[in-house]
Amino acid sequence: MIIDAHTHVFSEEQIAARAVLCGTDPTFAELYADPKAKLATAAGLLTELDAGAIDAAVVAGFAFANSAQIAGQNRALLEAARANPRLIPVATVNPAQPAWRAAAEQALADGARGFGELRPHNQGWDPLGAEGKALCSMAREAGVVLLWHVSEPVGHRYPGKAGGISPVELCRVAETFPTLRMVAGHLGGGVSFFLYMQEMRTILRDVFFDTAAWRFLYDEGSVAQLVAQAGASRVLFGSDYPLLSPKGELQRLRAVLPDAAAASVCGETAETLFFGTEIE
Repeated sequence: MIIDAHTHVFSEEQIAARAVLCGTDPTFAELYADPKAKLATAAGLLTELDAGAIDAAVVAGFAFANSAQIAGQNRALLEAARANPRLIPVATVNPAQPAWRAAAEQALADGARGFGELRPHNQGWDPLGAEGKALCSMAREAGVVLLWHVSEPVGHRYPGKAGGISPVELCRVAETFPTLRMVAGHLGGGVSFFLYMQEMRTILRDVFFDTAAWRFLYDEGSVAQLVAQAGASRVLFGSDYPLLSPKGELQRLRAVLPDAAAASVCGETAETLFFGTEIE
């Protein structure tokens, strides 16, 4: 299978309410107040997958702060995934909200394969605090994946850069919750560099890295270097659709990796991670 492991979709109702959502959620406004910023539906994503001969996609919504917006988003996302099994849903959750546990458990019961893309500091919770630890415990017990927006601490600014988990926080979460499978979005924001440390290779053994939006962040050799560091079985192709084209990003990725590594990165790793097969 070819799997795009990092995409985003919205319901038609959310897209129509863009201006309202920008007025109520500062992070959403940072990313989407500009009318040129693309919002896509599940139907649009499926069209793009067909264009790129891509079998499936891991699909997230947006890390809204408000529980009502999260509930509506998860309902639409999970309904779309039930209607088309090519969509692998990860639900939105906000542990800063008082009723988040019940909402998260319901999302899992309705078919969510994990939670993400997590932006703890945008939503007002501490990934190392009590609620962050409760989310990690829930995900580990359920055997599902956490997809984090990892905020690289240096480099140029861009909409949505800040507010995710930091590389240091992610390492501490991994140390506190061994066997919890996590995806560090956007090449991990520098986390992979710590794999050169022997003790960190053990701590980070269940942390994976996706390639979402790498063309905007790192140089042409970055993915090949990440594969050399982490191994192809720990790296996942992600386009960050609709920011970028799945077809175009898949072609770009295949051009910089040997065939065997590309096969793993472009689908085998995601299939293992989201469908529960064992990693060799």
